Amino acid sequence: MSEATDRAAGRGAAGATGPVLAFDTSSDLGSVALLVDGEILGRRFLPDRGRQAALLVPRIREALEASNLAPSDLSGLVVGRGPGSFTGVRIAAATARGLSHALGLPVWTFSSLQAGAASYGALAGELGGDTPSALPVNPPAPARTARLDLSAEAEGLPRFVLFDARADRLYGGCWRFHADRVEELAPPAALTLDDFLDLDLPPHLLLCGSGAHRHAEVLEAHDHRILPYPAGLPLAEGLLRLFQLRGNRNPERPGSAWEPDYLRPSQPEREARGPGSGDAKGRSPTNASGSGGRSLGALEPRP
Repeated sequence: MSEATDRAAGRGAAGATGPVLAFDTSSDLGSVALLVDGEILGRRFLPDRGRQAALLVPRIREALEASNLAPSDLSGLVVGRGPGSFTGVRIAAATARGLSHALGLPVWTFSSLQAGAASYGALAGELGGDTPSALPVNPPAPARTARLDLSAEAEGLPRFVLFDARADRLYGGCWRFHADRVEELAPPAALTLDDFLDLDLPPHLLLCGSGAHRHAEVLEAHDHRILPYPAGLPLAEGLLRLFQLRGNRNPERPGSAWEPDYLRPSQPEREARGPGSGDAKGRSPTNASGSGGRSLGALEPRP
């Protein structure tokens, strides 16, 4: 039995009992953070999407050194499994698998959409230290959004995260956060803007994420409220919040072949399938009745 396997077996089903490393590279802003004795440490950011593959491991090393930790001190990894940028999701998954195998670490994976919901407020002056002075994407706030002060209200309201997937395509999911748990109202799914507008949504819902800002004019015309950017960015701090709220049960074991959640085929995959293949993977089902809005439960859960 290898040293890494010995360490993994020693941790057993109880999961992480020491420092935990989290990272996500599914969006324009990659991030790294550590959870040590209940405190978030070592926050690092990757604002250049084109260099995330080259910079993720160095940023992890910096985070560990800044927290006076060695890789051998880690007891687990928490990773955003997508959806988002196909390349970015693959970078995070490959890095997590490699570290898990080398260090014998369990891996907890969470939807990057859910991490976006959990990261609300993380870049609103609360990070300190290594907070990026200029975010890579900073869309102008929609007219109504610019006038909203939702900092206190938003924490207890359902947050529907929408990632831009180009044209009218979106990735979306909805969650409500309680003091001791996360309530899933709509599981991660691939959908179109029309799919979203056809949903029968609960009152007081708040939208956030790159997709919400891309389609802000249409969404606001349908009386939706959009949280100001950068709400909805999936950050390592949000992943660690999910880890704390959801517990450290049922991790992926070291060496396991878990797969990211892309939710729809990549462009090369679609081209290989030929005309008419569409984006069926992860799409929300059609309304069988042909009338009325669909409930949130109509969105397909992830596989």
